[in-house]
Amino acid sequence: MSRPDADTRALLQQIAARLTAERPQHPMRESLRQALALTFATRRHGYGTDRAARAEELLLACAPGVEKGWTRARYAEALREAAGGAR
Repeated sequence: MSRPDADTRALLQQIAARLTAERPQHPMRESLRQALALTFATRRHGYGTDRAARAEELLLACAPGVEKGWTRARYAEALREAAGGAR
């Protein structure tokens, strides 16, 4: 996949920051990955908007799947990598 656009990179970084700040040693789950994509896209672009739906779609396409045994902190690292590196 090509490099995410600026909006998607920013959202990936924001989600990574949240995961690092809140319970970083807890297990990461796929359901949380999906919920965070929806939450952050909606906060940025508004509830029920086409832009929010597109942002969520792009986030889910760019954010790696959750691997067994990953903590929230480890997943945050993967999100930063997907965004193009640490910020």
